Amino acid sequence: MIYIFTLRTMRAFTILLFILPLHCICFAQSAKEEKFNTTIIQVVLAFSKQDNAAVSKLINKKIGVYQLYREGVYDNIKKWNTLNFSDNSFPAVLLNSSKGILLSALFYSTLPVYNCTKETWSKKGLFTDTTKTDHSLSKSCTILNHDEAHRIPKQKIEFYFALESKSRRIVLQDRKGKELVFYLTWIDENWFLTIIDNASSDCSV
Repeated sequence: MIYIFTLRTMRAFTILLFILPLHCICFAQSAKEEKFNTTIIQVVLAFSKQDNAAVSKLINKKIGVYQLYREGVYDNIKKWNTLNFSDNSFPAVLLNSSKGILLSALFYSTLPVYNCTKETWSKKGLFTDTTKTDHSLSKSCTILNHDEAHRIPKQKIEFYFALESKSRRIVLQDRKGKELVFYLTWIDENWFLTIIDNASSDCSV
């Protein structure tokens, strides 16, 4: 059998070769975003129900989860391998503030900003901003190092920065005023809970 490729056939073949890779890329991106949405729901429900087992499944065993909190003048960092909502010691007790928080639809938008005067975020709902990368953790380390009492190694700060570069910040304030600020990081084709921010809305200093 002899195949005769006309100009029209060649154009169609060329278009097909161009479309197929794009289809694969779009499918991969869609799967990644679907996992992102699913993981957000799992995190919010775990914090709302104060479910230790559920939230522990969302923490990467090699990375752990870092809690950013305010103590005195500075923002501080606490690493956890797992979370225990019944732990009443500081800063673990701060995790209880999200008990009963309500889930809402996710908006890809500019993130809310906390207003210390009004004691609320600039907008209510569930938000993430994929156009910007937040480096609160690594910046806090740099600020801490200005104090002679703190000496965080450069390698550790670089690790935090690299972790944040693969992460998305999510801010939720429900209609009752409860809040949850956390980061999800894309690791080994899955999203993991890596940072919990209890400092951004702490205006005690």
